[in-house]
Amino acid sequence: MFRIARFILLALLLDLEFSNAEPHNKQLTVFVEAGRQECFYQPIATTENIKIDYQVIHGGLGETHINFNLMDPIRRMLINEIKREKGKHNLKANETGSYKFCFDNTISTFNQKIVSFTLEVAPADREERELRDLRQEMLTDYHFDVAYAGIDSYMGKIHVNLMRSRQTQDFIRAIEARDRNVAESTYSMVNYWSWTQFLAMIFVGFLQVLMVRSIFHTTGTFYKFWKSF
Repeated sequence: MFRIARFILLALLLDLEFSNAEPHNKQLTVFVEAGRQECFYQPIATTENIKIDYQVIHGGLGETHINFNLMDPIRRMLINEIKREKGKHNLKANETGSYKFCFDNTISTFNQKIVSFTLEVAPADREERELRDLRQEMLTDYHFDVAYAGIDSYMGKIHVNLMRSRQTQDFIRAIEARDRNVAESTYSMVNYWSWTQFLAMIFVGFLQVLMVRSIFHTTGTFYKFWKSF
């Protein structure tokens, strides 16, 4: 009975350990106003792996550039990029605490930027620990271990291909959003200039009518005005 209780307790502890080792994955699209910066804070433990990908998908009427920086909990600068359209970084945390990363649009005076980014935080030894524990259980049967290695390699390839497909779909959606924003801004500009030219044509036509009428009305105000020249 005591051995069964110990086995149940051990299973619960292992389950708790693996649940805490799950990676954190966040994907957001943010609007960064001109002359401002948007900052985010993420609690990260020592030795955890940090992976961040970002891309400016719309830059208004200007260039699709933005400044990016990442700081550790004591606010030491780890990454500082100037005027980048996109970036990809992988690094390991050296301090435990709240990491700060910012998208800085102070380089723009009028143009709003739209940035899509993905942040992933995972324990450094998570996959190694899981793989080591599974292999220890399978060492009792060599043939089963060989079969598992083949299956594990095949599943790993499937996982990598799925991740690549997902990233490709995310970037396609980001490009579609950028193209849609460009089309909408172009439509607004064309519509604005069309109305401007239309009103200018009406004004010029009205002015021409007054000038022609003033030639034949010798007692009119416009005739006296032209006669003064």
